[in-house]
Amino acid sequence: MKRLLLVILLVVSGCNQTGDESTLIMKKAPQTGKIKKELVYPDRGLDRFWKIDEIDLDASSVMLINADTAHIIYEKNSGTPLPTASMSKMMTELLVLEAIDSGELDWSSKVAISDYAYNISHHPGYSSVDLSQERNYTVEELFQAMAIHSANGAAIALAEAVSGSEESFVQQMNERAQELQLEATQFVNCTGLNNQDLGDYYSVGNINDTNTMSAQDLAILAQYLITTYPELLETINQPEYVLNDRKYQNTNWMLEGDLAYDGVDGLKTGFTDLAGYCFTGTVQRDGVRLISVVMGTSSKVERFIETETLYERAFEKVGIVSK
Repeated sequence: MKRLLLVILLVVSGCNQTGDESTLIMKKAPQTGKIKKELVYPDRGLDRFWKIDEIDLDASSVMLINADTAHIIYEKNSGTPLPTASMSKMMTELLVLEAIDSGELDWSSKVAISDYAYNISHHPGYSSVDLSQERNYTVEELFQAMAIHSANGAAIALAEAVSGSEESFVQQMNERAQELQLEATQFVNCTGLNNQDLGDYYSVGNINDTNTMSAQDLAILAQYLITTYPELLETINQPEYVLNDRKYQNTNWMLEGDLAYDGVDGLKTGFTDLAGYCFTGTVQRDGVRLISVVMGTSSKVERFIETETLYERAFEKVGIVSK
């Protein structure tokens, strides 16, 4: 299998010639003129034997990595592009955060709600918060709605704020995917809904298209997102979002309740009829962070149960026990 991250390199010049692997440096893909960041991680000595060989998971595609080193702990059909549903919003989150980083937007910037964003936000059955065209929303309000409750209308409004239109934003999404070397990724909208769901509003591809990514690409994107913007975890681990005195539950049921799992603090759920139930998750215990991708499970609950199975097996392998 190809290496998970072409952007992860052992910097030979920073190591002695005797094979010292005590330090790894994450070399990020170009940020199109924005500040380049480098993160240094210690080698915990885990990866040389950290592998899950046999595990029975009911999912179309799976990926589990050590977030610090990108070492692959487990994978199943991880290179195949599949519908990603709302997990696509991780790229939308990244582009919004980069726009804020570059000064193009501010958290307090006001955003008007277009007819497109308004109508999708009020469509029955879609994950949304009820947006109004009688007021403007801050970027922060819309970002939290998107990141916590997976609000589709909020994602559309943010895409329009960044690029002027969803069509232009999708072009930016695909360009960023190429820069990050996401080789099995193609975006046609900013939400992860199928183009058929968008009806007359779809602007990229054809009516039968949807966003597709491989589990491997989703793991790469998730790793890049939370290592470049670790403060994102402070938002996405909130159990609920409140707007206009109405509470909206976080779609990640591993944060609290019956499916809660100690150490989980992200990342993004997804569901469409084409994608099935999906979850890109992250968990940290004893200073070790994992990133998981589970695609195409049969129910809302199953995606979290399969994720927990992955985490339990991985932590058991290196002697990290439940608290």
